[in-house]
Amino acid sequence: MKKWKSIFLTWAALLWLTGCGRAVYIENQRFLLIQGMDFDEEKKVVVYTSSPVFSNVAKDRYKITSTTADTMRESRKKLESKLSGNIAAGKLQSILIGKKMLQQTNVLPYLDVFYRDPKNEINANVIVLDGSVKEVMHTNMSDKGRIAVAIQQLIESTYKSRISVLTTLLKFHQQMTDNAITPCITEMRVEKNDLVISGTTLLHKDGTYAASFNKQESSLLILLQRNTDKPIPLTFHLSPKMFHTDEEMSYVSFNMNKVKVNFKTKFEGNHLTIDIQMKVPIDLTERMFTLDMEKQSKLLEQAIEQELEKECQDLIKKAQKNQVDPFGFGIYVRAHDYKNWKKVEDNWGKALSEATVNVSPKVAIKSIGVSE
Repeated sequence: MKKWKSIFLTWAALLWLTGCGRAVYIENQRFLLIQGMDFDEEKKVVVYTSSPVFSNVAKDRYKITSTTADTMRESRKKLESKLSGNIAAGKLQSILIGKKMLQQTNVLPYLDVFYRDPKNEINANVIVLDGSVKEVMHTNMSDKGRIAVAIQQLIESTYKSRISVLTTLLKFHQQMTDNAITPCITEMRVEKNDLVISGTTLLHKDGTYAASFNKQESSLLILLQRNTDKPIPLTFHLSPKMFHTDEEMSYVSFNMNKVKVNFKTKFEGNHLTIDIQMKVPIDLTERMFTLDMEKQSKLLEQAIEQELEKECQDLIKKAQKNQVDPFGFGIYVRAHDYKNWKKVEDNWGKALSEATVNVSPKVAIKSIGVSE
């Protein structure tokens, strides 16, 4: 009897549960997958959104909506008056920020609304646009599908290939609030109606635009960030005289695999020296000139070492010139010499710009591909 009583009570409870609430139809929901922000001529925020369209009778697969406001929260109200259906939070995939906006202000206060609402997706990717947000949002996507999906796939694939960084809302907040590092964000632009990852945007500690790295420099940035769990591709133009070849043929490409990077920091008075030693195993993926690898592999290793050292030093000098630290060198200084770190933490960008940074790579060719 007790057994049947338990079954009846369970069945009654489930019956009541299935009748709770109203049905929610996907056609009546607005999932904002992209939000873009830029400044107009009056320094008001122009907000763009992209949401998928699920209607069977609609011609377009997604809807672009824009509005102008003083704050992002105010823009939400204006968007609600233009969009049919309820705006569903928590589905955001990408946040696009115009470079023009970054050149004029700190963008973090405009992103504050995303961090305060627990329903928002803080793993959305942050992307800086070398151009206007409007240009990107209205790019012809007839051969690419929904713009939100295309941008997300582009960001993730270029990061996996180690030719661009990947910065989420959460990571951007950490970079802005940690004195030991400055923000670096994926940079994108439109080229002949195609969305193209152009490199990496660097920001000052106050959140304003500092400089940009191209794709080659972005790969070196990932190397110096010690993000080496996947192969990092590089192409070098070596000295044609060294290999008795023509200027246009003296190129070599390779993947760096499982690079070991070791940092050493030292203060002498108020002057900081950072020594970076790297063991760099590489696999050759392209060599456009003739070379006897059995006899001259050491010569090629030496040439790649010299060029890798030069390009890393140039990259660091570019960051020092702009008083930024996208590499996170400050994290290692803080970890290994906290006493001296306390002296420079409030103005780390300036301290790094005056520091001596030495890069010493040791290259070893592990694979040359199929032998001739």
